[in-house]
Parts: sequence; structure tokens; C-alpha cells
Amino acid sequence: MRSFIASMIVLSSLCCSLHAQQLDPNSSPKRVIYATTEQQPEFPGGLPKLKEYIQQNLHYPPAAQKAMKEGTVFLHFIVSEQGALEDVHVRMPINPDLDAEALRLIKTMPKWTPGKIAGKPVACRYNLPIKFAL
Repeated sequence: MRSFIASMIVLSSLCCSLHAQQLDPNSSPKRVIYATTEQQPEFPGGLPKLKEYIQQNLHYPPAAQKAMKEGTVFLHFIVSEQGALEDVHVRMPINPDLDAEALRLIKTMPKWTPGKIAGKPVACRYNLPIKFAL
């Protein structure tokens, strides 16, 4: 039984924009990574299934729970052309235990539907905040 409410906030991603496509600052001629795409990457089943996945798979770390640590961990990662999640990093750390759990959660996610430009799958940077609340 969980004694906490774990929820996520999907604010927006750099990939959500319908404006002109922009390259990610880490893009290179060897690996093109977009910051914006025409069609954003998507968790299988969309946002409702992403929320469900997070609620079912996020485990509040006992040490953080005992210390009454709360907050939002901001992560970013690349959704590859094949939908694999790569280069997962914490952008705004809040607590080592919460950061580690958010990273674990993202790294265990199934493949996503990749972002697309002109109907072609492309690698895209995605930002996702994970909220921990007691």
C-alpha cells in the first residue's frame, strides 16, 4: 500500500511545438537530434497511459519519504528514430533518492512512438517532469 501520491505533470516538451523544426544543441552531423518536430514523440497510448504507467511504476524512496522530501524532478531524454529512450538525464535535481527513482522510471519505460517530420521518424529531445508528493 502506498502512503503517498505520486503524480506527474506533463507541462510541455521541446518536441511539442508545431513551429519550424529546430535542432537540439547536442545535434551533430553524425546524429541529428531535433528540439521540435511536426509530430511529437508519444508514450504508447498517449498521455493517459503515460500517467497510468507513472502512477503504477513510481516508487517513493523510503529514505526520501521518511525525510519528508517532495518536489518535481525535471528530466530530459532523446526519443530515438526507433522509439528507444536514450541519454536520460536529470535537468534539475532535487534530492539524490528522488532523482534516482525518476531516472529508473524513465529508463524502464517501453519504447515510444518517435517524433516525425514530413512523416519520417526522427530523434527528438523530450522533457518530462516527475512530481513526488507525500
